[in-house]
Amino acid sequence: MRISKTRSGSLAIMLLLSGCGGDLARSPRPLPPAPFTHLSLTACRAYASNIVECQLDYGTQFGRQRLGPVQETGLKISRDESRYQVSSCYPVARVKSELPNFVCRIYSSQSGIHVSSVLIKGGTAVRLARILGDREQTQYRWTPDKWSRLRN
Repeated sequence: MRISKTRSGSLAIMLLLSGCGGDLARSPRPLPPAPFTHLSLTACRAYASNIVECQLDYGTQFGRQRLGPVQETGLKISRDESRYQVSSCYPVARVKSELPNFVCRIYSSQSGIHVSSVLIKGGTAVRLARILGDREQTQYRWTPDKWSRLRN
């Protein structure tokens, strides 16, 4: 009686392990949490002197919105791939406190391998901050600097 329970238990464990062992290497990378699920870099083009420009897109099943361009140096893009998934973003130190800067980690949407991190700044970062729910950016309105020597 005791031998049959041990054999059936070890057989069940072997069946479980054999069923999931081969699929781990081929399983696609799970999508990141919202809102990063909907953020991607598309239409990437390489220029001379190692500069790559991509468009940061935010899209759901209801439509896509282009947030703006992102330029990066040292990003290696392949000829058959011009789309990258954003996995996470975090704010970095700002030169002007009103304007955000983000560093976003990206991975290849085809292979699921971490590719690089990109710096997002300027108007693209402002639109990204609004999507990420940055309260400061939803309330921000551009006003001229009262101390500026440049007047219109």
